Amino acid sequence: MTEFVRLLHRQLQASFPPTRAYSIRELRQLNLPDALAHYMQHQAIARAETMLPALNETWFETEAPPVREAYQQLCTHLRSHVRVPAQAWSELLRESVQALVHYLVQPIRTLTAHVFTETDTLSADQVLARMHWFLPYAYFREAVALYLKEKQMTHLNQDRFATLLTRIDRELTADFDAEAWVRLLRPLYELAALLPQRPVTLPTSLLIAFFAEKQQSLLVQRLQTRGTALLTTEALRELIADASAAEFDSSIAESEEPLPLWKRFQLQQAAPEDVPTVTETAALPRWMQFYQQPPIAPSSEPSIADLEREVLGETGLRNRELFITHLFNGDQAAYVRVLHLLRDTPTWAEASRLIAQEVFRRYHVNIYSEPAVAFTDAVERRYQKKQASPLQ
Repeated sequence: MTEFVRLLHRQLQASFPPTRAYSIRELRQLNLPDALAHYMQHQAIARAETMLPALNETWFETEAPPVREAYQQLCTHLRSHVRVPAQAWSELLRESVQALVHYLVQPIRTLTAHVFTETDTLSADQVLARMHWFLPYAYFREAVALYLKEKQMTHLNQDRFATLLTRIDRELTADFDAEAWVRLLRPLYELAALLPQRPVTLPTSLLIAFFAEKQQSLLVQRLQTRGTALLTTEALRELIADASAAEFDSSIAESEEPLPLWKRFQLQQAAPEDVPTVTETAALPRWMQFYQQPPIAPSSEPSIADLEREVLGETGLRNRELFITHLFNGDQAAYVRVLHLLRDTPTWAEASRLIAQEVFRRYHVNIYSEPAVAFTDAVERRYQKKQASPLQ
């Protein structure tokens, strides 16, 4: 990991030399990966906080409301105009690259250390604010926020936080296929793309550390025995698919009794020949099911349940409340209306326009949020199945 960070830092310093100051607003215009620019902005603002002017209580009535208001306004304006001086640029760049690489490879370990730097207990707001330094793997933030809200917790300690992150990660990746793993690793490959080597590759050692934290022992073993120092996304996809197929064959061979239907289906979904372009699991982040109330029995609302199955698959039925809350401002009638419209929409092109107009624009939804991506992928999967089986 150290060598990868060193190479990235050297490349970035060559592209953006420490010969001048860089404003935080400019970071988004430097063609850096979003995850890196986002972290650097937080890092720069945190550094600048230590430079904010302090009020002298000897000469000023610092608690007077007009003084406090004026001081807060000054600090707000200063924070929005932070710049990284030339002499601090190289160090901030190196620290940001190092932190982001560690997070992308070992998010649980890195997040825990980052959030709880000086104490082992923090307020819920502090925990969530510190988690926002890191842009990728948004399911961690969303699930922790849901957990804190559901449990009505005002504080969280370090041990419970680490345990919670581990559980979230296991829930999300429990039945990932090759495509889902590659998609999850995309931010790390985007960092690697900053290096001049083509095709874009990642050191196998980073991938081993990544899968080790996720307790994917079979994939760790495959990577260790492969004997290749670098892997492209295609090579990684092939390795994971082969490992999944081998696990499927082994499970069948070792079983003395016929496998339950649900288990056979789960294993077959992991086999490379049966993996669709967008899988049921990959389309729906498991954080959306985290600490969720059990779904309403289909018999109580047969029309809605049938509609959800037809338009969204089982994911819609399982995550009705979360879709309604995050995408429709809590309006169930609007949710049902859009599902009716989508059911009668013949093509994916028309469906995507309908979602953009009737959901994202109407309810001011961030199209890159986890719920928005999951909802869109679930709808798209219906059209992909139609293309694969025109008779359906």
